[in-house]
This record gives sequence, structure tokens and C-alpha cells, in this order.
Amino acid sequence: MIDVRAAVKEITPEITAMRNHIHEYPELSMKEYNTCAYLEEYVKKNVQYDRLKRVGETGLFFEIKGTKPGPGHVIVFRGDIDALPIQEDPSMSPCSKVPGVMHACGHDVHGTINVGAAKILSQCKDQFSGSIYFFIQPAEETLSGAKLFLNDPEIDFDKIDAVAALHCSAELDAGTVGMRYGAILASADEFKITVKGKGGHGAHCHTVRDPIVAASAIVTGLQPLVSRETNPANSVVVSVCTIHGGNAHNIVPDTVELTGTVRTLNAADRDRVEESLKRVATSVAEAYRVTAEVDYMRGVPPFVCEDEWVDRALRASKKMLGADNVKIMPYAAMGGEDFAFIKEKKPGIFIRLGSRTPGGPYGSAHSSTFYSDPLCIPTGMLTIIGLAADYLGFEV
Repeated sequence: MIDVRAAVKEITPEITAMRNHIHEYPELSMKEYNTCAYLEEYVKKNVQYDRLKRVGETGLFFEIKGTKPGPGHVIVFRGDIDALPIQEDPSMSPCSKVPGVMHACGHDVHGTINVGAAKILSQCKDQFSGSIYFFIQPAEETLSGAKLFLNDPEIDFDKIDAVAALHCSAELDAGTVGMRYGAILASADEFKITVKGKGGHGAHCHTVRDPIVAASAIVTGLQPLVSRETNPANSVVVSVCTIHGGNAHNIVPDTVELTGTVRTLNAADRDRVEESLKRVATSVAEAYRVTAEVDYMRGVPPFVCEDEWVDRALRASKKMLGADNVKIMPYAAMGGEDFAFIKEKKPGIFIRLGSRTPGGPYGSAHSSTFYSDPLCIPTGMLTIIGLAADYLGFEV
């Protein structure tokens, strides 16, 4: 039996160097060619894997199969690897060397902690039966990468028993992790409302049917979907994020387009808000003698953690990190996560990996000053190893 804590300590410098390299050379969604190849090379040289393959052009799947006799479970660990179209603040270190692209969400950490943990777990193969699958996933930021794994015919999801993912969080100090019973992330749906009226001269307003006024009323009319139709104990977001209409200061346009997002934490609220948004938009439009066409596009579902898996993650994390470094998140985040497409098919857990320097500045995700303190790297590896050991039944 290897000393996994000593092993994590030993490889932390190399994993940190890999993370820094990926941070300096970020790649956008579905363009992670060098990132995937870099991680694949590490796996080939350092991990005692039993199966390895590309998923799409920039995704990577590999399996570590236990050699202990007997039936065993199969657990998936996901690490996403894509960056964002953001110019990094030049004061940050390490700093992106690619203009207009940066790792502003911790995906440079996610990919590397997974291959680092895999290296150590592959040295424990004789201690467990079953398998550990690793999904090194592209295109999380565009909410499209997880489906590459779901649709891959060589990955048999019937064999998978549970799934897990760690994700950097600026809300928590590096060295800590956080989790939550129930929903920890929201669904992420998109809507487009096209308001059609009758345009004309702005000075002859009595001759038009103004879609701008109607669209403004629709924006206001959507607010009670949260304030008056949602149980105050629940969390729902309805945000209109763009308004487009007209091209001259004195011409009322024929059409105005609104787009936005809806976030919910359960199926009932999701269904209700979709129906209500369509009802309000069309009814308000009718009151203003115009029409409204609503396109509602469902995205990722909520990410809901089973109590059993939160209990397991708490137990394993406390063992690996110490009880003081394991937190219960007080509320769900309303961001979406495409790993939820996989999670809704299997039980499992989403763990927040603290990335903020203790006592240091807050770096918001998807901002030019987001950062991950290096302490989160060994913390993440220890958490993955501990969770795998707890589920597959071997000592670490």
C-alpha cells in the first residue's frame, strides 16, 4: 500500500507546472488540441491505464481497472479543460500568453488534478475491483462537451454506477472543499421573444403599433414570475439580457427582439417558469396590439446531489483534508454545468474546490482577475483519491 499523501506531495510540483503551462496557453471550447495532447502524453507516460481513447477531437477518456478479485463498481471523474474569450489582467501570475483568451474558471486546474490523481490511483489497482473512468472534457463553457461522452458508442454508460466532478470556487479558500445536499447548480435555459408590431415615424406615434413599448412592458411583466409566482424558499432567476430593435432615433421599428436566461433548481419550477414566460409575453403583447413569438430552448438540467453521495464526500474529504477544511455550501449557485447531462442519469456529487488565497483577494469566475491558488492542486488530488477509495472500498 502506497502512502497517497506522500505521493500527492511528491507529484504536486509537476502537476503545478503542468497547470501553469496550460494556463499560459489556453484554448477555447472545441479547440483544446494542444491541451488535450499535453494531458494525454502525461497519462501515457505516468498512468497505468487499461484503456485510453480520444472522445471527439479534443476530449480524452481513460480507464483504470482494479485487479482485486470480485465484482466492483465503476465511478467517473470529470475534468474540463476549455478556456474563455477574456483578456487576462497582465498583473496575474501565471498569465495567459494568448491574447483575448484565459482560464477564468479553473479548467486548467481541473484537467491536471484529474491526471495527477489518476497517476496515484493507478498504483493502487491491486486494492480494488471495478474501474475508475476519467473524462477529460472539452467545451464545458459552451455546455456542449459532456454530450460527446454521452454519445460515444465505446463508453458503455450502463456500466457506470456513479459520477463526480470537482470545480474551482473563488468563494472558498484554497485548501478547502465545499458541497451541498440537493441542488448545487441550476438549470440553464435560453429564451428569445420576438415582438412584432407596425413601425412608422416617431412623430406620428398614433399610427404605429409600437413593439418597443410592448417589449418594455414584457420585461417588466416577467419580474413577477420570480417575485409573485415562485415560492420564496426556492431560487429562480429570469434575466432579460439583450434588447435589439430599431436603427434610427425617429423611426419606430416593426420588430424588437429580447433574449435572456432562466435558471431553476427543480423540475417543477422549470416547467412552471417556461409556461408562465410564454403566457406573460403573449398576453402583454396582445394588450399592446402587437404579437410576441417565444422560442424557449432548454439547456442543462439542475445538478442535484443525492444525500448518500454528499455523506460520502463529506466523510472522504474530512479524512483526507481534516474536518475544518470541509464546508457545507449555504446555498446553490445559479450557474449551469453541462456535466449535469451525465449526472441526471447517474447518482453522484459536485464538489466545490476552494481556489482563493486565504486572506487574499477575491477573483470572480469569468473575470480577468480570476485565479487559483496553487494550494488547490494537492487539495483536489487528495479529494479525488479519497472519494474513489471510499466508494471502491480500499484504504488510503
